[in-house]
Amino acid sequence: MATLRDVARQAGVSISTVSRVVNGKEYVSERARQKVVEAIEALQYQPNLLAQSLATGKETKQLGLLVYDISNSYFAEITMAFEAIAYQHGYTVILCNTAENTKTLKYLDMFIQRKTDGVAIVGAEMGKEEVGRLEMLLDRAVPLVIAREKGWSVNPLTDALGDRTGVVEFDTLEGARMAINFLVNQGHRRIGGLFTVAKKGLWQDRRALGYRQALEAQGIPVDERLLVTDLDTSKSAGLIGMGELLRRKTDCTAVFVYNDLLAIGALSYCHRMGIKVPQDLSIVSMDDTEDSLYTNPPLTTVRIPRKEQGEFMANYLLAKIQGGNPPSYLSLHVQLSLRESASTLRTEFV
Repeated sequence: MATLRDVARQAGVSISTVSRVVNGKEYVSERARQKVVEAIEALQYQPNLLAQSLATGKETKQLGLLVYDISNSYFAEITMAFEAIAYQHGYTVILCNTAENTKTLKYLDMFIQRKTDGVAIVGAEMGKEEVGRLEMLLDRAVPLVIAREKGWSVNPLTDALGDRTGVVEFDTLEGARMAINFLVNQGHRRIGGLFTVAKKGLWQDRRALGYRQALEAQGIPVDERLLVTDLDTSKSAGLIGMGELLRRKTDCTAVFVYNDLLAIGALSYCHRMGIKVPQDLSIVSMDDTEDSLYTNPPLTTVRIPRKEQGEFMANYLLAKIQGGNPPSYLSLHVQLSLRESASTLRTEFV
C-alpha cells in the first residue's frame, strides 16, 4: 500500500506538499498539485481518512453501534437496518458486541479516542462509569441514541442524560400481557414461564411482570413451580429450561418463553421427547424474529419492531451530525403474531 512518502518520491516534491494537496490546503502551485495528483493515481494511494479527521476535526464518517448479542437474530436485524441507512449516506459502522459487560466501557473509550461521529446503543447494560462516558461524548457534541424497553433497569442512569439523547422504546410488559391473555382466552390456566432473569429480581423485569399481572387480572394465582428462572439467553438454555419445567410435573398446558431464542430451544426439547406442539403443549414467546417463521411449528410470538429501531437510530444520528433537530423520541407498538405453536386447550386437559 502506497504511503505519503511514496507519492512524494513519485511526484518529486516534499511530503508536506503532498499532505497539503491531499488535505485541500492552499499554497501549492498548480504544477506541483498536478504532479501529486498524477502520482496518487499512478500509485493508487488511499488517504487515511481517520487520521485526517483526527487532525482537522472533520467527520470520521464512522458511527459506533453497541449491541448486546450480535449472535441473536433480534439484534442482528436491528444492526442490518442501522447499517443500511449508514451505508446509504457514506458512513461505516463500528459494531461492538457487549454480551460480556466488561467490554462496554472499553468500547465507549474507543469511540471517544477515535472521535466517532455518533453512537447508538441497543440493549447494552451500563453502570455509572459507562454513563459517565456517555456524558463525555455528549459534552463533545457527539450525538447519542438509545433503543430500550420501557422500564429498562438502567433507566434511572440514562434518564439523567435528559433530552440530550435520542430514544426509541417499546413496552414489553404490554407484550407479555398480550401473550398471557391470548393463552387464557384459549382456555389455558396452568401457564409456565421460562425467564432469563434471576429469581430474586424476577418481578422487576417487564416481561415477567406482564406475565404475573395478566394472570392476576384473570384471577389466576402465580404458581412458582411453573417458573424457571436464571436461564442464559440461548437456544440451549431454552432446551434446558423446558426440560426442567416438564420434569416438575406441574400439569402445565402452555408456556410463555422470554424470547424467540429460548423458545427455539424449548421446541427442540419437545420434539426430542415426543411432546406435540401445540396439541400437547402451547408455546408463546416474544421478539418475532425472522427465525420464528421457520421453526416447526412456526412460533406464536409478540412482535417487537427491529427494522424500525435501526432506521430511527441511524436517521437520528445522521440528522444530528448534519446540524439538524430530528424528533428525539419514538414509541413503537408491539403486537401478537399468531402462528401454529399455540392453540385452544384440548378438553382432556381441562
